[in-house]
Amino acid sequence: MGKSILNKIKVTPLKIVKVAKGNIMHIAEKKDLKNKIFSEAYFSKIKFGKIKAWKYHLKMTLNLVVPYGKVQFVFYSKKKGIFKVIKIGKNNYSRLTVPPKTWFGFKGISKPESIILNITNVGHNPKEILRCKTDDINFKW
Repeated sequence: MGKSILNKIKVTPLKIVKVAKGNIMHIAEKKDLKNKIFSEAYFSKIKFGKIKAWKYHLKMTLNLVVPYGKVQFVFYSKKKGIFKVIKIGKNNYSRLTVPPKTWFGFKGISKPESIILNITNVGHNPKEILRCKTDDINFKW
């Protein structure tokens, strides 16, 4: 594949502690985020079959976890013209660490909806993000 921003996307399997009254789903410890400055954490919902694409953060590192449902994330390298697809959720409980300057989008693939947690090193800033329409990047969802 050669050098690509997509090679820098990290998938970290996470622990689920089985508890009779309800499981504990691990997200991260301070050491897991490589001492990055924590700025913001938020949940985003996505309905089954819906697509949210495409975004490109100039400075933000994303740490994405799907504690409920299942989501297909698609990352795109314009330089190389290649895609990387990663599905996380119920059967692949993991954290995706995505560096800045990576085009990405995602699709809800479980009913009725999925929830995504994003822990970032940069707070929301509309000047820090580029967007394009779903059809602007040719990917067959």
